[in-house]
Amino acid sequence: MNYSESFVQKAINFLKYLYKNGGVDYKEFDFISNKDYKLADSIDAKEFDKTILYLLEYNYISSKPKIKIASNINTYKDVRLTKLGIKEAEKSLPKMPMIGLVVQTISTGNNEIDIKINHARQMFLEEPQTMDKMRSACETLSYVLEPLRKECETIFSMKDINAFFEIVNNFDVRHNKEYTKKLEIPEQLEWIFYSLLNTINTYAKIKSKNIDC
Repeated sequence: MNYSESFVQKAINFLKYLYKNGGVDYKEFDFISNKDYKLADSIDAKEFDKTILYLLEYNYISSKPKIKIASNINTYKDVRLTKLGIKEAEKSLPKMPMIGLVVQTISTGNNEIDIKINHARQMFLEEPQTMDKMRSACETLSYVLEPLRKECETIFSMKDINAFFEIVNNFDVRHNKEYTKKLEIPEQLEWIFYSLLNTINTYAKIKSKNIDC
C-alpha cells in the first residue's frame, strides 16, 4: 500500500507519542478509534485505523487483533512498541546529552526572559513538530541571547560568539533575504536550537555562582 509523506510523518509522530508515554518501557495501550484518533493527528477514526495498520505492517508495534464494536469503530488492545518501533521513535528524539536541556529549569534571574526561554522550548518540542515552529523557537532564543552577547564574551571567546551570530543571521532564522541560506531539514534547526539553549544555560549557571561575566 502506498502512503503519502504527510501521513507517514503523522504515523511516526504517533510512534513518538507512544514512546514518550511509557512505550519505551513496553507499556501496553488500549485505543478506541473514534475516541483516540486525535492522538495520532488523524482526521477521523478511519485514518486512525490506517495509522495502526501502517505501524503493524512495518513491525513498529504489536497488538491483539482489532475488535469491531460498531460501524467504522474499532478497538485495539495491548498495543505495544516493538524493538524496531522504539529504535524508529528514537531517531528523531534529542540525543542523551541534550535531554538535560529539555527537562531542567533554566533560570536567568529575569522572569520575563525565563518565560521566553520556556515558551521557545515548548514551541520547539511540541507535536506535531514543524520547521516553522522550530525556526520561531530558534529566533526567540537568539533574541534572548543578543543582549547578553557582550557579557558572554568572557565565558566563550569573542570569536566564537561572533561566529555563532553570523550563522544565525546568515541562515533563515532571523532574516529571510536574498543572501540568507535556507534551512531545509529539522536537524539543522536542532543544532542551532540546542546550541543557543546550551549557551544561555551555561551563562545562567555561571552568573548564579556570582562569577563576573
